Amino acid sequence: MTEELQPAERQSRSRDIPRNLKQYYLGFLMKGERWNDPQGSEDLQPRQLAFLRAQLEAGNYVVAGPVTDGGEMVGFAIIEAPNLEAAQEIIGADPAVKERRIGVEVRPSFLPSMAGLKVEF
Repeated sequence: MTEELQPAERQSRSRDIPRNLKQYYLGFLMKGERWNDPQGSEDLQPRQLAFLRAQLEAGNYVVAGPVTDGGEMVGFAIIEAPNLEAAQEIIGADPAVKERRIGVEVRPSFLPSMAGLKVEF
């Protein structure tokens, strides 16, 4: 059975929802199957940092960074993309993801618009 809202209740509920919501994709970076494999890792960190900077400068990532508690999640990114598949493709191009050192999970989300956020280098 569906509860019908009175006009005052509808107005009250809609007033509590931010008007500047925008679809983003949350990329969760987890330790991958090759996380502890030292082979081929000599230049991985500089390549990954260059990739992150390129994505931020291109506007594909709104913000990204490490998770530092030592758990299974090692990083995150808020991705601006037209759809889930595009967001997965963007984050899947990360060198550490390609080398299976990091696994990825991407989830859609509505967040307040971050159009004014600027990452400085």
